[in-house]
Amino acid sequence: MSVLEQIQARAAADSPLWASALLPGDAPAAEYQGRCPDSHLLGVEMIREGYLLHGGRSRLFAQADRDLALLTGDYLYAAGLVEICGMGDLAAVAALAELISDCASDRGEGVGDDEDRWTATLAALA
Repeated sequence: MSVLEQIQARAAADSPLWASALLPGDAPAAEYQGRCPDSHLLGVEMIREGYLLHGGRSRLFAQADRDLALLTGDYLYAAGLVEICGMGDLAAVAALAELISDCASDRGEGVGDDEDRWTATLAALA
């Protein structure tokens, strides 16, 4: 099972809301495979999907209901941080929490692309 399929399965198991919002079809490939430690990949991809849901361009979930998309994004942010926390890597938890905060701040201020932030954070994890 791919990392994104694992995210789909976990979300569906955690709530019928998340299950009902899943897009049909096969999950795409993980975005950060090979760019972060394998042990952190599931958590990082969960956080990435939460980020994408907040920005309106999810890979895994329908976004017709904006409130549900934001709620699902919040769930994935939290689930991703819990996953990383389970590794015992508190520095990674802090770096990813800061990334989430900085991206939210950028979005609130209308600042454009956050990809440089993602690249720097992933480099710090490696």
